[in-house]
Amino acid sequence: MIQHQYSLAKRGKWICPQCGKKTFVCYVDENNQVLDEGVGKCDRADHCAYHYPPRDYFADHQVIAEVKPRRHRPMLRPLPPPSYIDPDVFKRSVLATESHRNHLVTFLNSVFNEAIVGRMVHDYYIGTSKHWEGSTVFWQLDRYGHVHGGKIMQYNPTNGKRVKEPFNHITWVHTAMGLTDYNLKQCLFGEHLLRDYPDMTVAVVESEKTAIIASGVFGDCITVACGGCGNLTNALCEPLRGRDVVLFPDNGKLAEWSEKGSKMRHLFGRLFIADIMEREAMNVGDDIGDLIVQRYPEWQRQSLDIIPINLGLTEL
Repeated sequence: MIQHQYSLAKRGKWICPQCGKKTFVCYVDENNQVLDEGVGKCDRADHCAYHYPPRDYFADHQVIAEVKPRRHRPMLRPLPPPSYIDPDVFKRSVLATESHRNHLVTFLNSVFNEAIVGRMVHDYYIGTSKHWEGSTVFWQLDRYGHVHGGKIMQYNPTNGKRVKEPFNHITWVHTAMGLTDYNLKQCLFGEHLLRDYPDMTVAVVESEKTAIIASGVFGDCITVACGGCGNLTNALCEPLRGRDVVLFPDNGKLAEWSEKGSKMRHLFGRLFIADIMEREAMNVGDDIGDLIVQRYPEWQRQSLDIIPINLGLTEL
């Protein structure tokens, strides 16, 4: 494969992945082929200034440089393109949540009112699967609307806890469908919301269930999930470039998330981390979602719309 030279396109404007305006200029090769719809520069220098050059794209996506003899330039061999779920499969799963019993939604209805739960189901496209009776599908949609995959997980409808017997593993939709040679490239859970709210602060949590629960009380920010501490990487967080971000590590993960956040600091506008789950007085569960579930009935009685506690934010 010949190494391409990339430059900003001379003609054409795209939707900026950060501000949502049609002011984005993509990088193209010598054949005028777009490298990626998110690789480019926003013309709104004073109001957006988003810039994601090819060199960062190749670094984030672990493009391999093959060194040839000295007379030849290095060859770039990109990883295979990601696979996507059929939109009809995705839509049927989301529609099934309206007509079938979903154990997670049943639990959410025991904590929040009907309007809030309806918004959660709508915003995060909570799906329902027949793989396990009443199980939930957490769909991963990127900022362009592509469905990268879906995690099927089972929950107790009474307490909202993960059911681990006999479901002590994550089943992906493409695996349940028997799709072979499926190249899963994960994205942030809730990433699709970034385009709708280009100026909002983004809260990052670990689990998908926690992101959904936190969205019920975090009215001034978007909540997304990385799906696990090990997934908190430059590549996964690239869509958050230039945004103000707050990290909410699980109980016992503050030091690990602080280290990871510091290494990715260059991606964001401002970066904060919350130590609320580390404080002894807040020993109420594994993550901010557990704290919200425990305290929400009290806040509701007091007619409080946001979390009335000190989150313990530290800027990294």
